[in-house]
Amino acid sequence: MVQDYLFVMTKKQLQFGILFFTIFIDMLGFGIVMPLLPRYVEVLGATSLQMGLLMGVFSLAQLVMLPFWGNLSDRIGRRPVLLISVLGTVIGHLIMGWTCSIAVMMLARVIDGAAGGNISVVQASLADITSTQERAAMVGVIGAAYGCGFILGPALGGWAGYHYGFATPMFMTAGLAAINVMLVFFLLPETLKKKESRKQNTSLRELYKNIEKKSYISALLTFFFFVLGFTMVTTLLALFFYHRYAMSEQQTGYIYTMFGTIAIVLEGGCFGFLSKCFGERLLGIFGAMALMTGCFFISLTESITSAIGLSFLMAVGDSLLSAALPTIVSRTTHEEWQGAAFGFYQSVGCLARCFGPLLAGVLLQVNCLGRRTTCYGQTAFCAASGFLFIALLCACIMPRRSALRSNNN
Repeated sequence: MVQDYLFVMTKKQLQFGILFFTIFIDMLGFGIVMPLLPRYVEVLGATSLQMGLLMGVFSLAQLVMLPFWGNLSDRIGRRPVLLISVLGTVIGHLIMGWTCSIAVMMLARVIDGAAGGNISVVQASLADITSTQERAAMVGVIGAAYGCGFILGPALGGWAGYHYGFATPMFMTAGLAAINVMLVFFLLPETLKKKESRKQNTSLRELYKNIEKKSYISALLTFFFFVLGFTMVTTLLALFFYHRYAMSEQQTGYIYTMFGTIAIVLEGGCFGFLSKCFGERLLGIFGAMALMTGCFFISLTESITSAIGLSFLMAVGDSLLSAALPTIVSRTTHEEWQGAAFGFYQSVGCLARCFGPLLAGVLLQVNCLGRRTTCYGQTAFCAASGFLFIALLCACIMPRRSALRSNNN
């Protein structure tokens, strides 16, 4: 009896480990690309507009495939869908490493983004093997995988790209994803035990009836303009530090790693305490203000120290806003509508991630007149700070904490 119990526990831990690794590889690949791809495609001869398209098409493919993978896994099972999507990650990164063509690179980014939409399948798999009481641990697994991937990805990508060439990190990610394919194929059993025909009306009209409207809509608008502005920043940062301060890919990777580390510390360790002291709304307002300030002044800096300091300020703002908004969304939605509310919330974020890099590429053409120019990217950074200012205004109109609580009474 005890041996059977231990076997079940070991099997569940193995399933958790494989699913954790799947999310980790998705985020590692995304993190590796961040400090490298703008410089990589620039070396290949891409224009700033093409660079923006290459960054944005990933999120567009992810947005399209998120519901598709989830619905397909409900019909044919989680395991085959995970195998197909993780194999897509392998193929996407191999193509990115091998090609010297911008058009083929675009195709690779579409494949990689579509494969990255498997997060919905991983979440469904975790829900299949956990009880209601274990769902908090499930959220922790996803958050930890995101954090580890985002911290290690930029540092690994920057180091490997600087020492061994831009293609090397792509092959490294493809190799890790290939290991993941084998783990899923040989060790992960099907987690979907039975097919249930659950019919639930998840239309926007029905969702609108089950939310505290002013809070939810203002949170959505805040999130959209926050993501729109911030993805412009993350698209520009690697090129900005290279052209303005001659920083290598390895050094830029450390800057992105700083963002991930601050996110782990603030979101995972301190946010609960801070929210009790100040409330999520006030933390969101401060986060938007910090982001807007850092984004506006970084293009005006004249020393690398001040630029890194403003990057630190933006990282703090990003972490506070990223943690505050989901909490507010949760408080403004009836319990049985949490899934639909967060699904729409994430779709809004994916939509903003499609347009942010494209706008950054378009506006970058205004100031990219030469290498290490003192005004490089200034127009794009100013536009991004303008979107973050709109996010700040939307955060300010959100009701206070007491108004949010009344929705749950």
